[in-house]
Amino acid sequence: MAATFAFVQVSRVSVEALTGALTDFVTHLKKIGEAHAIQLAAGLDMSFSQLCMLFILDDSDHDLALHELAERLGLSVAATGRAVDVLAREGMVSRREDAHDRRVKRVVIEEPGAQLILKLAEAHQEGLRVFARLLTDEERDNLFNALAPILARPELQAHKAKETG
Repeated sequence: MAATFAFVQVSRVSVEALTGALTDFVTHLKKIGEAHAIQLAAGLDMSFSQLCMLFILDDSDHDLALHELAERLGLSVAATGRAVDVLAREGMVSRREDAHDRRVKRVVIEEPGAQLILKLAEAHQEGLRVFARLLTDEERDNLFNALAPILARPELQAHKAKETG
């Protein structure tokens, strides 16, 4: 349920009030930002599970074993294997034997898969750019200045470094 906000400065905001404001804000951003990415994804000849696989593989700090990928997706190993086969035929991912156990197959995202994830991220970013253009100069300044110290927190910087590393 969306909260209604009076735009007044408050000295202390409860967790629930902030949660409501963030929910409304993020929901609005997602509606604008996700529309571009979803339009791009809808044009792909790819299942939702396959698309999720690419995101998981792109975010992983190591090559995932097929059973690890299945667990993260919430699918059976067999279903995951079939989806990986399709992506491998498209050149989006590749399989290779584990260095320590030849029975284990590891899955890695390949350049075409990584490029697709990048295109989806760029489409999402374009949606956010649309939102930023809707704001006045003062609203943009205020939002940027409010977010800057939060985004500078070490734990968020460490996560960002992992994403770009």
